[in-house]
Amino acid sequence: MVEYQKNIIYICKVWSASTDLKSLNFLLLLLPLFISSTGLSTRIKRFTLLRSPLGNKTAKDQFERREYRSYFTFKSQNPAKILAFLELLKYLNGVKFKVILQENNINFC
Repeated sequence: MVEYQKNIIYICKVWSASTDLKSLNFLLLLLPLFISSTGLSTRIKRFTLLRSPLGNKTAKDQFERREYRSYFTFKSQNPAKILAFLELLKYLNGVKFKVILQENNINFC
C-alpha cells in the first residue's frame, strides 16, 4: 500500500496602496527578504477647482493626488506565520490592502 504525504503550501497575495510613500516603504521594510515584491504604477488624479463660487471663472486652483501601489506574495507551510504577518498589516496607517489567500495541495508518494 502506498502512503501519501500531504504537504499544504499557503500563498498570501497582497496588493497595497497608499497616498503616503513613506508608509508604503515602511511596509516593504517589514517584509522578510525572501518575499517577492513588485512596485506597481503610480495612479495620479488631477482636478481643478474654482477659487470663487461666483463670477471669476479664470481664478482656478489645480490639485494632484498620487496613489502609490505595490504587490507582494508570501508563501508558507505554516498558517500561523501568515496570520502573524496579516496581523502586522493592520498597524500601518493610511495603507489600503487587498489580500487573497490560496491553498496548494502537493501530494508526494
